[in-house]
Amino acid sequence: MEGKKSRDDPGIGQWIRKVLEKHPAFLANPVGDWNEIVGEQVARYTQPVSLKDKVLTVAAYDSVWKYHLEVLKEPILAKINRKRPIPLVEKILVRVGEVPEPQPVLNRNHRLLSQIKGKRSRAGTAKKSPLRSLTPEEKEFLKRLPDNDLRKIGARLLRKTPLEDE
Repeated sequence: MEGKKSRDDPGIGQWIRKVLEKHPAFLANPVGDWNEIVGEQVARYTQPVSLKDKVLTVAAYDSVWKYHLEVLKEPILAKINRKRPIPLVEKILVRVGEVPEPQPVLNRNHRLLSQIKGKRSRAGTAKKSPLRSLTPEEKEFLKRLPDNDLRKIGARLLRKTPLEDE
């Protein structure tokens, strides 16, 4: 059967998939998550616009944010090209202009949700065992201890320890 391929033959589809996985320009967002690269505050006022011939063009809200990105070019380049055998971006151009809107946050309180702590219920907690009174021997032993704090700790432990019935 010449028309069918064997399972050992990877075929053109798998070969194309491998090529696309190796080349970052085919990814949906080749530069990566802009918020993680520059930080949330800077990402609000700047957005990458295009990537062509290893030149990343970034739109900045105004000249202050343009200057801020100009100062941070080297660290941004290092973050983008980290863990890549061939640099994806060699130059960053910053232009003042309209900053495209980032993807909206559907739940604006998502950060608050992580801060909410659950209440502890008493249903599953173990009950404390009743305290017992100390025997005369235990009282005498505690009196002979030199340290007052040690006597208190020893008395507490002995009162919580059940007596062995012989």
